[in-house]
Amino acid sequence: MNKKLFNIKNIITGAMILSAGAVNAQQWDIIGNLGTNSSNYVGTIDDATLFLRTNGQKDDGGQAYLNAAGSFVVESTNNTNDIKGKGNIVAGTKHVLGSNTNSSIVGGWGHQLTESGGANFVTGQSNIILNGAGKSVAMGWKNTIRATNQFAIGVGIDLTTEYSGGFGIDLAATGNRSFVFGANVKNDIPYSVMFGLSKIPTMLIKDQMVGVRTTVPTANFHTVGTVRLESLPSGSGKALVVDANGNVMVATTTVAKQANDETVTELQSQIDDLKQELIDLKNLLKQTSVKDISSNNNAILYQNAPNPSKGETNIKYYLPADSKNSSIEIYSVSGQLVKSLPIRMTGEGSIALNNMKSGMYLYKLSINGKTIDTKKMLIND
Repeated sequence: MNKKLFNIKNIITGAMILSAGAVNAQQWDIIGNLGTNSSNYVGTIDDATLFLRTNGQKDDGGQAYLNAAGSFVVESTNNTNDIKGKGNIVAGTKHVLGSNTNSSIVGGWGHQLTESGGANFVTGQSNIILNGAGKSVAMGWKNTIRATNQFAIGVGIDLTTEYSGGFGIDLAATGNRSFVFGANVKNDIPYSVMFGLSKIPTMLIKDQMVGVRTTVPTANFHTVGTVRLESLPSGSGKALVVDANGNVMVATTTVAKQANDETVTELQSQIDDLKQELIDLKNLLKQTSVKDISSNNNAILYQNAPNPSKGETNIKYYLPADSKNSSIEIYSVSGQLVKSLPIRMTGEGSIALNNMKSGMYLYKLSINGKTIDTKKMLIND
């Protein structure tokens, strides 16, 4: 008899629980959640927080909850988070999210989002978002976001204006749309990217210009200090020249890039030969510069024109009427006879020279085997 009464009590108790569940399900349905019933939902019928616990008899049991604003919180230390915003996913401990902090993902320890806007992603420890900033990323430790659309990845990064970012340690970006990478660097230059590992930045990129050890580049690539190029390939091409302001330009002449020991030795030998030829030329000029005819001989040898010239030039002369066996002879700087041009007419005259190779030449006027005068001319390509 007692056993039958016990079974009846169990049946009545079960019916009451199902009845209560049906009532709660009906209240849930009333607020617009069609399709829910006592068998397919877990929730509350008021603004109370819905807790999920494991090891519920312990103070430090695993705990997660869905608060009245619709934010889901998984706690590493129970009851330490203060979450007021709606639609957030939060994990960790000691986070503070203000009422305007919505639709954000927060993880770690001790983030301060009291003044934050929505749609932020924050992880690490002790990051701060201020001024209603939203759509930003803070990853690391003690980073500060002060405007919308920023990213800070690292430690101690402080970002001021929107659309700015930092990656590294102890950085600051205060310029409009400025970015900074490295350590201990502050970028206050708008629309730029700065790199460095000290208070003096190493590189700045701005307006399609790159500055190395300068924050005010004036060329596409502007560097202050030494430049070293190592293990370059051999080849031929234009030489580089540097003007007084340090601008590097391409020369108009073609040079070989390769220079080994043999090339240097050969060039030095050519320099020594040219020096000796210059000495010989000076001696030759001393020997031939004095007119070797009598004082009553008025023969004249004029300077060629144009001088220097490009392959073509004219040599004017004057011969007295009694001049015989006259000629103009042209020599290289080494003393080799290049041309001998006989003169058959006395008086004023000229000789045209064509197709001369580039170089320096000596030319002299001779009458009856005696040198009258010697001059120099220069032919360019």
